[in-house]
Amino acid sequence: MKRGRVNLILLLSLVITLVLLGVVILVVIYFNSTSKEFLKRLKTPEEAPSSLISPSEVLNKKSFYSGKKITVRGKLAEAPVVCQKKDCPPDDACCGCPWERNLILLDEKGILTSQTKESLRLLDKEGRGFCQRQKGSCQYQCGDWREGGIYEIYGDFWAETPPPGWGKSMDFYFKVEDKKLIKNLGLGGKINLLIQDIKNLFKALKTSGEYVLP
Repeated sequence: MKRGRVNLILLLSLVITLVLLGVVILVVIYFNSTSKEFLKRLKTPEEAPSSLISPSEVLNKKSFYSGKKITVRGKLAEAPVVCQKKDCPPDDACCGCPWERNLILLDEKGILTSQTKESLRLLDKEGRGFCQRQKGSCQYQCGDWREGGIYEIYGDFWAETPPPGWGKSMDFYFKVEDKKLIKNLGLGGKINLLIQDIKNLFKALKTSGEYVLP
């Protein structure tokens, strides 16, 4: 009788030990996998999550994203401004330039050139451009936006229905509700912007009735 109780106790002890050992093994495996994922995130902070959308994807699927709230990640740029050549007064040399300038969002590695056909135009909640020309100046103030910076932007995308017989929307824009600066423009990017501005300046000197303000 006593021997049976001893065997039962030994069996229960063995079962409990095996269960505890299994729990410990599962905890170690879980901790190992989560720690690897955590370290991976620390090493790649600039990598965009799969839930974020690129500007080119939005432009390629306008009808799908139109009317939806989405988060887009890309590089900020100032859209070129087309100015009319006029006899401007001395206190307003750029009187032929519009008062408003658009900000646009490109893919992270995208470059704005004369060959760029479409771009994602950014507007504020009231539907206005973010950059305003100061009176008597050729410079535009764009608030706290950083040209060339990588942003995550949340808001509404809207695209009008294409007219009959035309496959593309004629007007589309992105109304910004919230923004987050992910990365500033580096030295190489600043040099590229300067070179592009110089090229635009020479182009402006060659045109007769209008010019592009870099």
